Amino acid sequence: MLIIEDNEEMREYIRYCIGEDRYNITESTADGEEGIEKAQVLIPDLIISDVMMPKKDGFAVTQAIRGNLNTSHIPLILLTAKASLESRLKGLRRGADAYLTKPFSPQELALRIEKLIEIRRLLQQRYQNGPPSTSGDAYRQEDEFITELRAYVLEHIDDADLSGDRIGRHFGMSRVHLYRKLKALTDQSITEFVKAVRLQKALELVREGKYNVSEIAYQTGFSSVSHFSRSFKQAFGKAPSEV
Repeated sequence: MLIIEDNEEMREYIRYCIGEDRYNITESTADGEEGIEKAQVLIPDLIISDVMMPKKDGFAVTQAIRGNLNTSHIPLILLTAKASLESRLKGLRRGADAYLTKPFSPQELALRIEKLIEIRRLLQQRYQNGPPSTSGDAYRQEDEFITELRAYVLEHIDDADLSGDRIGRHFGMSRVHLYRKLKALTDQSITEFVKAVRLQKALELVREGKYNVSEIAYQTGFSSVSHFSRSFKQAFGKAPSEV
């Protein structure tokens, strides 16, 4: 978790609210600009940011987080002393997931965090169950990323050496940033995600009945038929020949 807050007392209060024993907490203590830089390096699981800060305020932080592919998926809570509807709407329009007005209770912040983590788990299930269906603007950016990622893997599906470095370069991301984003969205590593796409395509080919098991194994990027058969049975409960 990353806390972006230039007031030391407020940072201490946030830590008290959320419990340091439950989360691995990093702080950005200077301003919003430093917070953006730390977010892009760390790729945290959740960000709590103040609105009123030097250089770049919380709205600019939110806009920067949402505008960068490396960080666009990260849940973000904005904290502010302004209680006006206009201020809250501004934060939500920029892409904040929740908006809390100071002073807030420890229970309120803890509940907001729990709900955002719950939404993250639902999002992981959504992307593990195949290509995302259309759902308006709520997950549009991440839907497009996952759809494009699947399409890229399918385009190179017969390449047994398709690596995280290569996929990351295609998206303009480092392998580490790609791993963290994919783990957050799907709870899968790059290798696990690629393998799942390979196996889903293999299942389609097996059902079509046009190719034998060996041909399907190599067409979907498996380096050996035995490895393909074991992986297939583990994923679908039956060997390719039984299907």
